[in-house]
Amino acid sequence: MRGKVIVLADGPAVLLRVPALLNGLRAAGLSVTVASSESANIFMPPLAYAALSGRASLSLSALSDEQLGEADLVMAVPASLQLLDLLSGEDWEGRLQALKRPLLIAPALLPTDMQPGFLDELAARLGSRFALVRPSAAAEPLGALGALCVASVEQCLEAALTALTPPDCRDMRLLITAGPTAEDADPARYVTNRSTGRMGVALALKAARRGAKVLLIHGPMTWPVPPHAGIECCAVRSAQQMYEAVMVRLSEHNAAILCAAVADYRPVAYSREKIKKGQESTFSLLLQRTPDILAAVGALPSRPFLVGFAAETNEVEANAREKLYRKGCDMLCANDISEAGSGFAVATNRVTVHFRDGGCQELPMQSKLDVADAILDLMLARWQSAR
Repeated sequence: MRGKVIVLADGPAVLLRVPALLNGLRAAGLSVTVASSESANIFMPPLAYAALSGRASLSLSALSDEQLGEADLVMAVPASLQLLDLLSGEDWEGRLQALKRPLLIAPALLPTDMQPGFLDELAARLGSRFALVRPSAAAEPLGALGALCVASVEQCLEAALTALTPPDCRDMRLLITAGPTAEDADPARYVTNRSTGRMGVALALKAARRGAKVLLIHGPMTWPVPPHAGIECCAVRSAQQMYEAVMVRLSEHNAAILCAAVADYRPVAYSREKIKKGQESTFSLLLQRTPDILAAVGALPSRPFLVGFAAETNEVEANAREKLYRKGCDMLCANDISEAGSGFAVATNRVTVHFRDGGCQELPMQSKLDVADAILDLMLARWQSAR
């Protein structure tokens, strides 16, 4: 991602947020400049902002209208109530007109400010010229300075990246499944697979940044879901629970990506007590099929635009095309999990996307976030033409 960002820094909460935020913005490929207030400079010197951002810092009071107009995004993180009063006052009213996007605000509030309705009133007062990133209700200690409530670095970073991403998926209500399922045999043991949920999370995150309303139904993942206002999470454990959650919520959505690595089999019987190890050198566990969620959705007379996934180890293209038609998908994304860098628990993936008209698109080995963007590009074009 490219773009110029100005971070307005104010007050002691710079100690809690600014270093990690600047690192995250730069890691995303953005050019970042800090404009700090006098109170912020008490707690972090301007040289620290310059070192972290890679660009000379500015004084908030000397920030020009030209500099504001050149920025792709201006964000006040953290923002004290005094800074909010300044930015929403008459002196800044005209200056806000030059901004390309609403000014992103992450207020740093005292715990006593976090009264019911306060944030709603603040949002109403700020109006459409501002985008509010709501602080956490949990106060973070600042030693002798007390404690403050402020949105997490992850929330602020996601809000910034979303603001800078064209909302080409804003009409999409997208259901995504992700991660493995766990099929319990007894209180200590279960049947599962190597999936971490990383590919499904990447799809959810990229779709939400592009404006989609995402429902992420996921099994017990080891990869975290970043906080994003556009993602609703529904945690399940077993294949049966995932099947039921999908079927209950599917009608609310106009597109679905079933990316979860659902266990194909589950134990026939669950033992309420731990199965003891015997003297035998082998042990048999009787298994039965779990619900085939992708096939069930594909067979519905009225269903969303459907994208499936196939993790294969041999005859990848033939198996993928057969699965595409047998399960009623509009698109199917196949990868060879035996290839280094293209399986579970890695940051990259190599995917070939197959279409019902017989065509396919091979994607290069790249990060799962980039794979997610490419899949969404292909999906969006076909979803829009099918509407």
